[in-house]
Amino acid sequence: MTHIRTFCIAQGSLTVMVGQEAPQRFADSDEGLAAFDAYLAANADVPSQIMLDVIEEVFAVDSVPKIGARDRKALIERRRARKFPRSPYRASMAAGSDDAPDGEIGIVHSSISNHELVDPWLSVIRRHAVPLRGIYSVPLVAPRLLSRLFSVKGPVLLLTQHQGDKLRQVFLRDGRVMSGRLSQCPPPSAAEHAEATATEIMRGRRYLERIRLIGGMEQLNVCLVAESERAERIIASAPTDSPLKFHVMETAGAAARVGLKTPPDEDHLEALYVAAAEQRRPQHAYTRSVDARYWRMRRLRQAIIGTSFAASVSCSILAGLFLADAWLVTGRALEFESQVEQLSQALRRDNDRYMPIQADSHEMQVAVDTGDYILANRVPAPWVMQQVGRVMGEFPDVQVTGLDWKTAAAQAPAGRGRNSQPMPVSLPPIAAVDAHIDGMVARHDGDLRHIFERIDALAAALRDRTEFTDVDVLRYPLDASPGASISGEISSQSGGPGTGFRLALRLAIATDDASDDFSDGSTGDDREAG
Repeated sequence: MTHIRTFCIAQGSLTVMVGQEAPQRFADSDEGLAAFDAYLAANADVPSQIMLDVIEEVFAVDSVPKIGARDRKALIERRRARKFPRSPYRASMAAGSDDAPDGEIGIVHSSISNHELVDPWLSVIRRHAVPLRGIYSVPLVAPRLLSRLFSVKGPVLLLTQHQGDKLRQVFLRDGRVMSGRLSQCPPPSAAEHAEATATEIMRGRRYLERIRLIGGMEQLNVCLVAESERAERIIASAPTDSPLKFHVMETAGAAARVGLKTPPDEDHLEALYVAAAEQRRPQHAYTRSVDARYWRMRRLRQAIIGTSFAASVSCSILAGLFLADAWLVTGRALEFESQVEQLSQALRRDNDRYMPIQADSHEMQVAVDTGDYILANRVPAPWVMQQVGRVMGEFPDVQVTGLDWKTAAAQAPAGRGRNSQPMPVSLPPIAAVDAHIDGMVARHDGDLRHIFERIDALAAALRDRTEFTDVDVLRYPLDASPGASISGEISSQSGGPGTGFRLALRLAIATDDASDDFSDGSTGDDREAG
């Protein structure tokens, strides 16, 4: 952790504090200013802040009406300048919420009445262009310290021992600074320390009652940072008739809560305020714009450097991602090129193995016409079964045990035209489809006449209600023709012996005229060959 150097200005001295390092003290004299000037000449670039812990710090309670933010700010500045006209070190803080019922907003003005305590030291700091974060006072840092040490609401009096023989009292209400005092008090090692501290607490309460910051019967929470033994003596010395409530925090616990590894001495607890201001910049300060210009330029430079570094890191990460993506795309492109090369080599090998067919325009036209003719004259198997299925639904007692068919090609003409050319593909046209049905009559009860009647009825139905042109019975269960020899067949299937039969069916396929398919003057021989 980088510590901010703190210049603690008190009556008659300036103490330099940097983290847990040993403090360096410079007296408020010509020799002390010269030594401080030599110190800054060798350590001018360290970021610093000023902490004021002086008696000459005054507070004034005021109120302003609820007006616009810009007008309110101008009014507060005018009233602050009117109250403290001779000091450049002044600030204003809110003392209440904006929703006050009386229509006014409470304001607390504070200032360092004796600016000569600060000017000599500040002139040396300006001469060496030290980056100064701000000029603060102990009461201005008290809200931050109180929130870290105690969880108390309402009127609070925060007590700490400073500079060996001084007692710092800061009055806060609801976490807002209202007043502050630095009074003489014996060190903690003195016997009269507890009684003197209790006396200062009562003086502080009477002062707050006189300026009407607390009511006479209102309870005051006294927050004390001290060792338990010393705190018990102080509580025992306090009067019991005053409405006071004590809250104690030991020095070691307070130091741990503000980030100090080593607890400070009991009589130099101003180190707690310095650590609280170092952790977080206080909201209010006595700094003028000219005093903090080097600090602002330094912070601006650090912000620019940090932003540039973050941008460079982000660009490096994005460049790495894009480079990885480009590497993946390159790998895929190489794979595609390899696949294209393999396919090209396979195509060349196939071309070398199989010689390409050489065909002129007439041969290509014949091939196209041949394909069209095949598509137009194909007779699929489902069509034959569909024709048979039209009739079989009315003959539930007839079982079909076999169905086969074949196509009959038309006979090609013997001669060709004078100008006709030979076809490269010989495809005879289909003239008819011959089918055979094998079946048997299932339910007959030994009545052969009934079986013959059912077979003849089936043949007649196929002849009349389908597109088969010729339907003949090739075999009856018993050949009853006058000139035929007696023959029969006994089957072991259901329906009994001698019930099998066979039908022959023929479907003639009509062909179109040659003039319907050819418009280029080719002859009928060419059509039949196609």
